Amino acid sequence: MIAPFLLLTAFPALLAAAAPPTGVPVGTASVAPGALSAAVADPTAPSARINTDGGVVSVRSGPATDKRAMASLGDDTRVAVHCKVWGEQVTGTERRSAHWVRVGADRYLPDAFLAWPTPRPEVAWCGSGDAGAVTARVATGGSVLNVRREAGTRAARLGTVDDGQALAVQCQATGEQAAGSAGWLRLTGGRYVAEAFVRWSPQRPWLPWCGQDPVRVPPASSRDFVEQATAAARAAAQASGVPASVLVAQSVHASDWGRATAARRDHNYFDTACAQPATNASAEAAPPSAMDSPAAVGPQPAASPQPAASPRAAENPRADAEAVPVALGCRGYGGSSLRAYRDQAGSFADHAALLAGMPQHARALAHAGDPERFVRELQAAGYPGGARYADRIVELMRRYDLHRLDAAR
Repeated sequence: MIAPFLLLTAFPALLAAAAPPTGVPVGTASVAPGALSAAVADPTAPSARINTDGGVVSVRSGPATDKRAMASLGDDTRVAVHCKVWGEQVTGTERRSAHWVRVGADRYLPDAFLAWPTPRPEVAWCGSGDAGAVTARVATGGSVLNVRREAGTRAARLGTVDDGQALAVQCQATGEQAAGSAGWLRLTGGRYVAEAFVRWSPQRPWLPWCGQDPVRVPPASSRDFVEQATAAARAAAQASGVPASVLVAQSVHASDWGRATAARRDHNYFDTACAQPATNASAEAAPPSAMDSPAAVGPQPAASPQPAASPRAAENPRADAEAVPVALGCRGYGGSSLRAYRDQAGSFADHAALLAGMPQHARALAHAGDPERFVRELQAAGYPGGARYADRIVELMRRYDLHRLDAAR
C-alpha cells in the first residue's frame, strides 16, 4: 500500500510500525573542562534536499500523515527549513524520525526524507502559530549554570554554561527540584540543565518528553482503536483488577477515540490530572566559583507528578498520583495540568492503578467480575463525569462488544 505522505508510482514500503527510538540525535556537542559547547540553529534558514528515490513527498498542514496535503515536492528539491517540531514518526529514505520541519506557514515535511549537508546544521524548535524559530538561553543573572549527567542536582557535574549562552535542546524531563521546579532540559550529547534557569524567546516551544513515543495518529476506525488498546487494557486489568472493558470504554469517552490532543501528543487517554508539587527550592545556578547558590529564574515549565493529593482531588479523584509516578511529567491543556506518558500502555496502567488504589472504590472492585456493576458502583462512589456517566460507559461497552476483552483475563 502506498504510504499516505508519498505520491509514488513505484516505491518500497517505507513506513515502519516499529517502536520509536528513545531519542533522535540532531547534533553533537563537545565538552571542555568546566564548560559545555552548546549549539543553536543558525539565524539564517538552513536548507536540505528531498530524497524520495524518484517519487514526490507531500507537504502537510501539520506534522502527521493525517493532516491535509497542501502541496507535493519532487525528488532532489532543495527546501529552506525554518524550524522543527515533534510529530508522527515516519520511516523514509534517509532515516526513521518523529521530527518534522516547517518550510512555510502551516507547511511541514517529514525529516525522514531530508538529506542534510555534513555536518548537519542544528535546527531550532518552532514556536506556536506564526512565532517561527525559538531560542533557549541561559538566564542566571550573571552566574554560570551547571550541566549535569542526569536530571538532578546530585548528578555528576559535567561542566557549566555561561549566562546568555544559547542551548541546543533535544527534549524535556522531570527530575530533582531546582529553584522550585522539577523541569530539566536535555541538550545535545545527553546532558541536562535545570529549566528554571533557561529563558525561551520569543516563547517556549512544545517539547517532547525524553523517551516519549512520537505523536500518535488516531486509528481510522473504532475497531482499530479497540484493537490497539486491547493489550494495554488487559495488562492494566491484570495488574489492578479493574475490568479491561471498563478501561477501554473510559478511554474512548475521555479521549474521543484517541483524537483528543492530550491523547495524541502525550498519550493521556483518561484526562489524568497532575497534583501540585511541593516547593523545594534548590539552586542549580552557580557563580563562576562553581558553588551552588540562588540565581534569577526564567519561565517555569510544567510541574511533575506528585504523590500528594491535588487541590482538584475533591472533584477529580484521578488527580492523585501514586508513590512512584508512571507519568513522564505534566503539561497544560486548556487550563488543566494533565499527565504525559511514554506511551498508551503507561496511561492505562496509571489510570487503573489510581482507580484500584482509592479506598472509596473498594465496593466497585468487589464487583470486578461484573463490569457494568463495577461502573455503576464507581459512579456511586463519587467518580466524576456527570449523572449519566455510568450509562454512557455501559452503552459503549455494549455497542462495541467490549465485554469480550475481559474473557481472556
